Amino acid sequence: MSSGTNKSDSEDKSEFVSNLNIFRQIDFFSGISIEGIKLFAFLCKRQSYKIDDYVFHQDDDDECSYYILSGKAKLVFVSEGKEHVIREYEAENYFGMLSLMTPMVKQFSLIATQDTTCMVMARAAFSKVVDQFPDIPLKIARSIGQRVLHSEIKCIHAFESTGREDLKNLLGISLL
Repeated sequence: MSSGTNKSDSEDKSEFVSNLNIFRQIDFFSGISIEGIKLFAFLCKRQSYKIDDYVFHQDDDDECSYYILSGKAKLVFVSEGKEHVIREYEAENYFGMLSLMTPMVKQFSLIATQDTTCMVMARAAFSKVVDQFPDIPLKIARSIGQRVLHSEIKCIHAFESTGREDLKNLLGISLL
């Protein structure tokens, strides 16, 4: 075996271990067995984006979730030809879980504002793991429910402290 192949094998193992550690830290995957997490770590891909590259586009169902390994990206909403920056994401942010579980048209675009590398999980790969571990969707649904409830509680506190009527439309989402 050549040393180049050994280096590649070593890099693959290092990437796998890094992916494994990341999945173990993401809330959505906290209740999943180590065997399931190992499969996620093996099946995800790394993707690099240059400044101004689209990670995903508004109105597309790209069937993926993303974890930003390095760099920054802005979440934008385009309405009537005007771009509205919603927020900026940087390393260690994970999003797109619902896109793995069901068809989900993205309501926003994500655009790299720096050279950015993401760990990307595709719905097809996610489904392969779920086929082997059918309890995963229930565990993830519990995590999603907790996040929705936490967000709603923050909106309730904001509504109570400011009396802003526009916040009423955000209340009740935990009754899904």
